[in-house]
Amino acid sequence: VEPGSKIEAIGTATAPIVFTSNAASPAPQDWGGIILCGKAPINPQGGTAPSEMGTGVVYGGTVANDNSGTLKYVRVEFTGKKQSDSKEHNGFTFEGVGSGTKLEYLAVYKGADDGIEFFGGTANLKYAFVNGAQDDLFDWTYGWSGNAQYLVGIQGNDVADRGIEADNNGDNNSLSPLSSPTLSNVTLVGSREAKTNDNPDAATDADKGKTIGLKLRAGTGGKLYNFVVYGFNNGVNIEHQVTIDNALNSRLIFANSDIYGPNLFKSSLATLVQSAFFSTAVTASADDKPAYMNGYVGTTATGAINPATLGSFFTGGNFKGAVETGNDWIAEGTWARR
Repeated sequence: VEPGSKIEAIGTATAPIVFTSNAASPAPQDWGGIILCGKAPINPQGGTAPSEMGTGVVYGGTVANDNSGTLKYVRVEFTGKKQSDSKEHNGFTFEGVGSGTKLEYLAVYKGADDGIEFFGGTANLKYAFVNGAQDDLFDWTYGWSGNAQYLVGIQGNDVADRGIEADNNGDNNSLSPLSSPTLSNVTLVGSREAKTNDNPDAATDADKGKTIGLKLRAGTGGKLYNFVVYGFNNGVNIEHQVTIDNALNSRLIFANSDIYGPNLFKSSLATLVQSAFFSTAVTASADDKPAYMNGYVGTTATGAINPATLGSFFTGGNFKGAVETGNDWIAEGTWARR
């Protein structure tokens, strides 16, 4: 969907819109994915960039409230077809998409690359479920400054990489606008059996044991609250000096959250940054998982923040995690494939 155009794809919980494979035995890489391109701010030099996949399509601009339409109760399956050895489609890709766009109840099932990725822009997302992405569950770069609430990502046991991969700009980590989204109520469930390889077709048993809950690098900022992260081989990995500076100066915040598992933290300034990043509002435990979790379902009020205090986009509810027991919004209808 090119800049200036719109898609209006509005399903329901029991009658979702499903983009899927027509293969007799569907598998990741059967087709591409859904790409929205808008005119909202991004941080590459000049404020615009060529689409990662759309030949001749340029996105980005100065229209923060740009409107690319509506995606609601939409599921994509078996995405991730390769355009080249280094480029493959995500499930949903939002390139310079503005805050006038409505994104709710999006599901990704068994994609070969990332589940949902933001390339800059100001788009907001509420209610999303990514199951079995072979790269990152959620990803952002190029100055994304939107909001997101109620996100669930589950790694498969075949090939997987990170729960969240977050960048600002890999060429110049200090470019603005800074990647600075605000997220609340996120549950990430990792795999310790999955293989991690940039080329999923080449993954072997030697690639096991490398999954990461949160990889924060290339100067990203952001405010991350009410997370529950468990099941990964590694917890948080912070890379690059600008990212570290953001963590030490409250431009990158991880708070009111629970993270469980081995190898909880890695950084080039580990002791200093861990003290700042794993604040007193974070429970970081070597235990396998929180006792209150059953798969992706489970929340706790202990140490949580009311997201209504974070801005008008957010729905109130004083708990960590995305799916309350007795209120499984993922299981409602057929919109999300589990």
